[in-house]
Amino acid sequence: MENNVSVRIGKEELKEIAKISQYRKSTKSAVLREVLSLGIKLKRLEVAIEKFQNNEATAAKAAHIAGISLSEFLEVLHERGINYHYGVDELREDVKRLAGYD
Repeated sequence: MENNVSVRIGKEELKEIAKISQYRKSTKSAVLREVLSLGIKLKRLEVAIEKFQNNEATAAKAAHIAGISLSEFLEVLHERGINYHYGVDELREDVKRLAGYD
């Protein structure tokens, strides 16, 4: 079930939403829902990368936070040039997590 939420949006952002809705022949509400969904996915990935880089999460746990597979997460790290710092202990923990033993 969807809920209503009130949010203040700046004039420039509202203009951009209106442009996109015209291009897509869609409502502003539909565009905002899509933008929010994309933003949530991006924010989850950013949080996951931050936790991984701060040694607060293994790669598998960070992938779970991001909502993507471990291989996708490792590919993102590679694309961004982020050091994996992925040792034997992390591998063991990730294997347990992937096997459902956590």
